[in-house]
Amino acid sequence: MLFKGYHKIAIPILLLIATSIWGILFFNKTLSTVADNKEEIKPFLDAFFESRGSVLLSGNIKDIEKYYDVANTNGKWALEHEKRRIDYVKGWSEKRNLKFVEAQSIYRIKSLKVGEQSIWLYLVETMKMGYEYNVKPNLINYMGLGIRHSIQLVKINGNWVIRRDWYYDPLDEDSAFIDISPADGIATEISPTNTTPAGDTQNQKKGNYDREGAVRYADTYAGAAWGSGNNYEYNKKYRDYNGIGGDCTNFASQVLHEGGGLKMDYIWNFNGRDSSTAWAQAPALFNYLIYNGKGRLIAQGTYTDMVKPSDSHPAGAIRELKKGDLICYEEKGEIVHFGVVTGFDSYGIPVVNTHTSDRYHVPFDLGWDKKVIYRFIHIND
Repeated sequence: MLFKGYHKIAIPILLLIATSIWGILFFNKTLSTVADNKEEIKPFLDAFFESRGSVLLSGNIKDIEKYYDVANTNGKWALEHEKRRIDYVKGWSEKRNLKFVEAQSIYRIKSLKVGEQSIWLYLVETMKMGYEYNVKPNLINYMGLGIRHSIQLVKINGNWVIRRDWYYDPLDEDSAFIDISPADGIATEISPTNTTPAGDTQNQKKGNYDREGAVRYADTYAGAAWGSGNNYEYNKKYRDYNGIGGDCTNFASQVLHEGGGLKMDYIWNFNGRDSSTAWAQAPALFNYLIYNGKGRLIAQGTYTDMVKPSDSHPAGAIRELKKGDLICYEEKGEIVHFGVVTGFDSYGIPVVNTHTSDRYHVPFDLGWDKKVIYRFIHIND
């Protein structure tokens, strides 16, 4: 993945800086002291993440204001970030004619440093969300998100509050656009019993590409997102490019090779330590797939372009995607991201798995701006 825009670059850089200077800024503590602090902050974190999920459903930002140090500029910014996130989800839900009905998180503290006045912690949030279309009430679609936080807690008047919360979020932080807005419209519905394109036998291995194998791999190694396998971890066999450009293209290549069975070659490969350009960089992988015939461009355009019927795509280009196909995300003239199609929800909308912002069966456009250009790629069987 390629990150565009200052704030999109700044967040992962700040995470790396924060991690690297912890040992300089804060006192080293014994393991028992760290464990004690984990126990002290656990009730606060439990309540915070429960409220954070509830607010996504209610839209009432005031319900989480008490968790932030709003007397501090950084605390205000952290709260404003939450408001942008809530507003985007509300707007996207309205435009897609659906509502979120569940939002629950668990978290794991990966590291913790204790200072005289504050605690810094790096934690991973694994989030489960459920949504239902207004035309299909009581039919819940589940998806998973993985969010990595670097949080500074301070104690004020005997209570813990958040002064900083840096995170990279699948709900509104992938886009290069700072103030993102969801696109208008929704695709024409197809029956839940026919949520795969006509003529596609999903359960058969066809030719050189195993679609079901690709989906199994994508589901197993979707990282921190709820629904993933492998104890919410990436495949340790491969290098993790988070923090140094993003891991989405590396993940897509793994899915094609490890799951789908496509063979490496001298242009597209991972040698056990390093990846070729075509393996790990989004524009290069797109060019590799299209120009060597392993992939075919179905269509490209905005969300509206991809869902509406046209002469060349009578049911809309969106209906020609199959499990195991790929979606490219282009912003400001550059391909910046890849998603793997892992299925279709109850309305027939393609859902994707991704890395960097870890996603499991998430509607393909959730978290993206209306100006994004999508490229649908069919992997040739």
